Amino acid sequence: MGGSPVVAAGRTAEVLSYQSGQVLKLYREGMPRGMAEEEYQISLKVYNTGVTTPRPVRLTEQGARFGVVYELASGITMLQAISVNPAILHEEAARMARLHLELHARDIHGLPEQKTVLKNRIQHAPSLAEEEKERIVDYLMQLPEGSKLCHGDFHPDNIILGEKEWVIDWMTGMRGNPAGDVARTLVLLQMGTMPDGTPDEAVKKFDRMREELVKEIRGSTSEAGASAKRMWMPGGCR
Repeated sequence: MGGSPVVAAGRTAEVLSYQSGQVLKLYREGMPRGMAEEEYQISLKVYNTGVTTPRPVRLTEQGARFGVVYELASGITMLQAISVNPAILHEEAARMARLHLELHARDIHGLPEQKTVLKNRIQHAPSLAEEEKERIVDYLMQLPEGSKLCHGDFHPDNIILGEKEWVIDWMTGMRGNPAGDVARTLVLLQMGTMPDGTPDEAVKKFDRMREELVKEIRGSTSEAGASAKRMWMPGGCR
């Protein structure tokens, strides 16, 4: 597999060309097998709800690395599409909000619970003092529960546009309150950074793009969007 073309790369994994009609998401060396196993199980449960997402085919092992073989999602990411043609930004922002709302319409069981996941992340956040962690967790526990499908990392680079509208990368998929999922997306768009070494012009272009995306999502009339602004966004915890 060492000679397989890299389709995409991130901190924890690479996506490689595989057999016809398939790709392999291969975790980097040192990442535990359990991460690949959890991603496979979450992705399978999500696929079985009818969400347009690549079918997880099987777990695999390449030397000291573990991964998941997926059906190929043909197309380009929404982020790439907007970068090529900024004039479609408003249209794509509306599409992104619609796709998110469609996910949140689905009840699901058997996924990690949103509050449990967030509590664990807060308690292991290295930049927070213990008193801050306790205060944030106390507030988190007061927020409404939920049983809906939540992505946990929903942004334009996890949407592929082609013959279908694919939502990919479900390693953070969870069961919970859609308002929390919308809030997470808003935080990603407002505070996310480009990789080190990205040209200044590309950074400026990305900043303009995400400002417009945030405006579109904040303007959403969906219950989830309104709830996110009231309860989950910074400033809502007083």
